[in-house]
Amino acid sequence: MNQTKFVVAGALALLGAVVFSGRLSESAPSATDEASAAVGGTLRIGVDGAEPAYYKVDGVTKGFDYQMARSVAEGMGAEPEFVEMDLNELFPALRAGKIDMIGAQVTKTAEQEREFDFSTPYFVTYVSFLAPKGSPIRTRRDVDGKNIAVVEGTVQKRYLEEQYQDVNIIEAPNADEAVRSMQRGEADAFFYGAPYSESIIRSAPIPLTEPIVYQAEDAPIGFVVREGDERKEQIDGVIEDMVLNGEWMKIKTDYFEAAPLSEVFREKGA
Repeated sequence: MNQTKFVVAGALALLGAVVFSGRLSESAPSATDEASAAVGGTLRIGVDGAEPAYYKVDGVTKGFDYQMARSVAEGMGAEPEFVEMDLNELFPALRAGKIDMIGAQVTKTAEQEREFDFSTPYFVTYVSFLAPKGSPIRTRRDVDGKNIAVVEGTVQKRYLEEQYQDVNIIEAPNADEAVRSMQRGEADAFFYGAPYSESIIRSAPIPLTEPIVYQAEDAPIGFVVREGDERKEQIDGVIEDMVLNGEWMKIKTDYFEAAPLSEVFREKGA
């Protein structure tokens, strides 16, 4: 398996991945929904099928978020059931009680925290710029005055608006379309979550440069549950235990070996 060497990592207190848009049913979860993830039951985990979060190789499921979510469920005494869906379906599905938890590199934001509960961080957010081969964009400051593609509704769009005042933002419905906007010459670069850069580069219809990667400030990544879900305390406890007993470090090293260890995790004893 390819290691995502250029990305990230570090540890657990900033990242993401992503704030999602979209709407499914707004109905409240039923008693059956709530019982499905009780201890000894099933924990339905919404995931996005993208490397390095959740993917399959020769029929074998792999991924940083997959390994973390499975360990969390097992630590709670529950059987994990992974439900793969598009990014923009995850929060509506959680809201409607179709899943019990999101495990997909989700960055904690104040807006989402008003409606959902986030676990203690299990990773930190790294972001990246991708540009076509031969582009004059070689550092993140080279994007000033350029057209930058982002996926609509993501934390990267908000971060770009806050941190870069001299760029023209071009919204795309998904990562594939953002890359195609560069192919058409409409965008000069694509700003997205760094962990996904390697798989995007491999599948892109045009040659892309090595990603320009850096750590985002104040952007922790966590698992997401419905507001008031009492299992959040269990989830937090399992994550803390994984950091202390070395399991988190092993999973982190499997997928992000080259990434430095965040001070947040050092403080937690990793």
